[in-house]
Amino acid sequence: MKSLQVQINNLQLKSPLMTASGTSGHSNEIEVLKRSQHIISSLGAFVTKGVTLEPRPGNPELRIVETRSGIINSIGLQNIGVEAFVKEELPGFLNFNLPIIVNIAANTVEEFGRLASYLSDNDLSQIIKGIEINVSCPNVKKGGMAFGIDPRQVKRIVKTVKNRIDSRIIVITKLTPNITDITLPARAAIEGGTDALSMINTLRAMAIDIATGRPYLGNKTGGLSGPAIRPVGVFMVYECFEKIPECNNRDVPIIGIGGISTWQDALEYIMAGATAVGIGTAWFVNQDVFNGIYDGIKKYVKKKEKNISNLVGKAHEE
Repeated sequence: MKSLQVQINNLQLKSPLMTASGTSGHSNEIEVLKRSQHIISSLGAFVTKGVTLEPRPGNPELRIVETRSGIINSIGLQNIGVEAFVKEELPGFLNFNLPIIVNIAANTVEEFGRLASYLSDNDLSQIIKGIEINVSCPNVKKGGMAFGIDPRQVKRIVKTVKNRIDSRIIVITKLTPNITDITLPARAAIEGGTDALSMINTLRAMAIDIATGRPYLGNKTGGLSGPAIRPVGVFMVYECFEKIPECNNRDVPIIGIGGISTWQDALEYIMAGATAVGIGTAWFVNQDVFNGIYDGIKKYVKKKEKNISNLVGKAHEE
């Protein structure tokens, strides 16, 4: 449906809906989705779970705690490492009719560069259409959120990644909400050469077992996702769209993430300034969430006789 098509740099998406890294898997998830064509037809892009240079076992158990309006997770970027990802997972995306965006995380600026370079150099079939740089994970002791709150580091990381990959691959920088002014790292990412911004990652959080007096999570703290964080995400998208010219004129599109579970939630992000939206936690509890949101948006734009792109940033109109 042309009225729902959106553009993220050189990527044309048939829909503004994307999976959110951290809640999606790798090619195994794609195999599941292949059996659900109604879900596939509603997606614009698939964003993988985070990949690191070396394999990571993740954080100790317990890793997930349910809250009244979401979950707190402390997975700790568990994954098989980039070499195994390229050999075992990447071929599973071949001949799959969706743009594949690989989320990457690292402990140092140089690691980010090596990781991005390995993916670019070894993607012989050109399956990867984008790389999402995770400078915002609150669940790891090195890198992660520590990078995301330092604009100088954000700029260095983005510039390093950009210089180490094929020009056909777009760069998306995923920003942390655990900062006073999100426009600062956003501007830094743009100065580094990012093609798009995604926001927000999870909010740093904790839950305590009052029976033991100890934190539930093995890592003590984790990241809050789900409906509770949506107003924060909407505000931060609005801020960047309003205050950053490159976002306002859509030279650097925004992908809104955080607490989306209905088509109304998705439209809220889009009207705040997001070109596309990522859906994660809601997928855990509702396997039909993507097609439900897609159908709702489709009916809305048809009723309004508009394209979805006409609604981007509508909340900023006088």
